[in-house]
Amino acid sequence: MVLPAGSVFQGDPFLITVSGVGSIADVQKIFFDNQSLWFFTYQGKPTALVGIDLNKKPGDYKILVKMENGDNFEKIIAVKAREKPEEPLGIPEKLGGNTLASQKTLVSTLASENDVINNLRSISKKLWPDGFSYPLVNPIVTDPYGYTRITGNYSIAHKGADFRAAAGTPVKAMGRGTVRLAQTFRNYGKTVAVDHGLGLITFYMHLSKIYVNEGEMVSQGQLIALSGQTGYSEVPHLHLSVKIGGVSIDPVKFLKIFADDSNSSLFHINL
Repeated sequence: MVLPAGSVFQGDPFLITVSGVGSIADVQKIFFDNQSLWFFTYQGKPTALVGIDLNKKPGDYKILVKMENGDNFEKIIAVKAREKPEEPLGIPEKLGGNTLASQKTLVSTLASENDVINNLRSISKKLWPDGFSYPLVNPIVTDPYGYTRITGNYSIAHKGADFRAAAGTPVKAMGRGTVRLAQTFRNYGKTVAVDHGLGLITFYMHLSKIYVNEGEMVSQGQLIALSGQTGYSEVPHLHLSVKIGGVSIDPVKFLKIFADDSNSSLFHINL
């Protein structure tokens, strides 16, 4: 087995690749931390995509690969604590301003919106053939994933990345998939969610205009919306979130996995 340089931190995505097998049919199951993973063929090898929860307890966790011939292979990896700085963030006047009542409304309505988002289904088929790309032509991160926003008496983790985008900037689908959500929320504003299959869903929020409908198949790079500042947003931007098996991970690190020709961000299990 070969491990890459560096560490896996809370909020990170990574790939498990199985080398030295004849085909994906030789692999029966792949597990991480006792959870069964969907797996697929990537660069000719059986591969599973893993998302580490932002609040997962730091420590050692087991990768287990079960083969059809009865062989088992294991690898222990360390998940390390992620630095989570805190920043104050007020409530826009359009959502009631910085009052106790507005804070309570924000938290309760966020919970309702998250229920909708967390219950989106993902099909058990890989829909993306060519990897993923940034949704904007000039991607510049203004607010990174993983820090904590302090709003009055509440702490809200930022489980996505904000990108600089003037109102009306074209927003494109990161990869091929099916639109699972195209609607307006109080806090997330106009939102599009694209299911890429195997538990992988991308989210585009605070949009000013949506060009796609739920159930529509979109291709990588297709125009799906325009950026804006709808919902809980004080300036125009694009909020991008990526979920793997229901876990929100760092979108920038996710994109780097597929842009990194050296595959230095992968965990490998060589058989």
